[in-house]
Amino acid sequence: MVLLATITFAVIALAGTQLTGLYQEVSFEFTHLLDPNTYAPDGSAVAPGTTPSASCPSGETLQLRGHKWMCRN
Repeated sequence: MVLLATITFAVIALAGTQLTGLYQEVSFEFTHLLDPNTYAPDGSAVAPGTTPSASCPSGETLQLRGHKWMCRN
């Protein structure tokens, strides 16, 4: 029973973290729905048609996801 409770708690905690991240991304997109700019990972505005000069950590690439550039591997 203790093992089952521990696993259940871990699954709920991880799902909560994923849902929080999803909520932040969706609310950012709705906030900038009509905005022609995109945004660099540091939050600065990037003009349409350009790529931010921000660099990503080793092994990650800069990808545009909605209105926001993100470092992904």
